[in-house]
Amino acid sequence: MYALPKTRSPARLMLAAALLLGASASRADEDAAMSADDLQQLCAGTDHVSENACRIYILGVTQGVRVGISLAQHGGARPCVPAGMSAEDLQKFVKARLTERLAAAPADRSLDASRFIAAVLASAYPCKRPPGS
Repeated sequence: MYALPKTRSPARLMLAAALLLGASASRADEDAAMSADDLQQLCAGTDHVSENACRIYILGVTQGVRVGISLAQHGGARPCVPAGMSAEDLQKFVKARLTERLAAAPADRSLDASRFIAAVLASAYPCKRPPGS
């Protein structure tokens, strides 16, 4: 669906990766996820930008799965991010909270990033408990 340009210019490669990820993110409201085809297209690139974007996406999902399992096993607070929130707004929100927290508590720089994000999102967007639970 999305093809990277044949040129190897770093600026063009960064733009192509941003466009690919942006197109996937902008469809997030419609599809709710990057498709396997989108991931395959991203991971098919052999340039360092494509390889890094592929690796980071896979790492992020893997860490997310670990956090989800931990939350389920230990009854931690779960985030329920609004379905209509764009990837750009989500990024801005997390970056702002990250900047605030690390400025206030520099020792927190060693915290697990995926757990930090989960905690920030759970605090801002807690899931509502169903009646009677």
